[in-house]
Amino acid sequence: MQCYFKTFHEGHLQGSLAGEEFSQSEAEGRMKINISNLSEGIHEYEFEESPSLSKLDERFSKQIFVKVELEKRRRQLFLTGHIKTSGVFICDRCLTEFEKDMSIDYRMTYVYDRKDADEIEKSNATDGIDEITVIHPGMNEVEIDEDVRQYILISVPLKLLCKENCAGLCPACGKNLNYEICSCAKGDGTDAKSKIDPRWEMLVHKFPRNAG
Repeated sequence: MQCYFKTFHEGHLQGSLAGEEFSQSEAEGRMKINISNLSEGIHEYEFEESPSLSKLDERFSKQIFVKVELEKRRRQLFLTGHIKTSGVFICDRCLTEFEKDMSIDYRMTYVYDRKDADEIEKSNATDGIDEITVIHPGMNEVEIDEDVRQYILISVPLKLLCKENCAGLCPACGKNLNYEICSCAKGDGTDAKSKIDPRWEMLVHKFPRNAG
């Protein structure tokens, strides 16, 4: 597994693989964990954040709940996060809005030296770790706002369905077959496609009824 590496240093947060660089003021967030003088062992935290403050788009309007377990070791911090929220999406088959609950787990490792990160990768100990972040030894806190935002966005399915067995739209009349009985194909040998309403013709190719 290839992890994403980030480097925190004084004044900047740098994404070393993506080549992106953010000023410290741009990276500031509200979900912060104070790691100065943190004792070794496991520590637990809970956060509640609004989607607007997390800079999510209009699909997300419900509160975001985050539970974090942080294990402090001498040279490393191991973070396990659990995110719960929901979003409103458009079904790819029937084009109706639906709300989807989202439950997301992720794991990160913070190290104080890039050599430690390289050793973790070489030892194949990255299984289950989504990201390794190199932080400055003098840092007093870590912020997880941007990580939470990104994990929510990448967890949105590529194919959005209101339900697994969504029947979609009739290509002839445009009725939502989840709620209405379509009489376009009456079993008299008439091909429903030959009766397609021109307003719905483009949807025949874009949203076929039997599409997975």
